[in-house]
Amino acid sequence: MKMIAVFVSTLILSLYGSWRAYTPESDRISDIGYYSFGGIFAIQVVPLFFVFIILGLMVSPLIDAMIFSKFHSKGVKGLLTFVIAYLLLGVVSGIITSIFFRRVESILFFSTISIIGAMIFLFVQLALQGIFYKRRTTEGPKKNV
Repeated sequence: MKMIAVFVSTLILSLYGSWRAYTPESDRISDIGYYSFGGIFAIQVVPLFFVFIILGLMVSPLIDAMIFSKFHSKGVKGLLTFVIAYLLLGVVSGIITSIFFRRVESILFFSTISIIGAMIFLFVQLALQGIFYKRRTTEGPKKNV
């Protein structure tokens, strides 16, 4: 399920980032080069995919296990615990990314992008869990005939 969340989250964040960075032809200035929407998307999708692989498939199961073992909370309290944990994951990964790129002055930028990515991943993951859980409960137990 986390792998599907990685793909969907990468797609959502890449599409959003491409939309934000794209300059429509009507707003373009002559003699300046601009990327197409597809070009911007292609530039963004690969690094975002690897970030989501690292944070979504490697780090988030550790955070999920830690939350389940330490807090044992369900309902709204459990959801808030997950949101806070993923927000902190976004902040920490933003700081690590800014240090990795030697752009310490851009900690706020990288943290903002990381927090948005973490929240998208959490939302997609929870939506997938809800869909699969609902599907499992509506099908009911299978009878052997």
